[in-house]
Amino acid sequence: MEKRLIKLYIFLIINLLFARTPDAVGENGMVVSSHELASQVGIDILQNGGNAIDAAIATGFALAVVHPGAGNIGGGGFMVIRLADGTVTTIDFRETAPSAAFRDMFLDDSLNVIPGKSWNTAWAAGVPGSVAGFGLAHEKFGSLNWQSLVQPSAVLATNGFPLDYQNMQSLNHPYYQDYLSKDKESAVIFSRDEPFSLLEKFTQIDLGKTLSRISKNGWTEFYTGKTA
Repeated sequence: MEKRLIKLYIFLIINLLFARTPDAVGENGMVVSSHELASQVGIDILQNGGNAIDAAIATGFALAVVHPGAGNIGGGGFMVIRLADGTVTTIDFRETAPSAAFRDMFLDDSLNVIPGKSWNTAWAAGVPGSVAGFGLAHEKFGSLNWQSLVQPSAVLATNGFPLDYQNMQSLNHPYYQDYLSKDKESAVIFSRDEPFSLLEKFTQIDLGKTLSRISKNGWTEFYTGKTA
């Protein structure tokens, strides 16, 4: 009897280890992202008559709120698009060097590398491309109005969302706590005495205001308006 139970136990363990999530199939559209709340924003766009590009843009902005490691307004990326007629095109919206950048900006007078200057200072920041990339995609291929794609993320940031395990772990990680506490602006949001807890409501008021400005005034606001 014991041997049978042991065999059954081993069988169950093996099945758990090698179990896979069933494939998801959709007929009229599908949204896949690293966070369910961001995916839901994209789904809502499709259900409201938006096309795949609209959904991708809205999902990207939502990821800037709920999973900034996968989506952002302060970084960049690429977009690969296949249109209904089979045409394939791409948009490269990676970050670019500031117009005032120069060759030796990370070197001292003796042309030696200044430790850390190209990594954790304002000099290290590139010009973000995400908002411009989403804006270009919308101008070329979008169907819904811009505000309807961005405002859901502004609401999500302002009203907050429950922290999942991954976000909770990241926010509590000593490396990120140390890094974020060095800047007084980020310290107000991310640095505190009590650790973040699972399913705690996490709000980002300033991010919500920024997204609202982008929503109301268009993508160029990020580069030429109050945000800039």
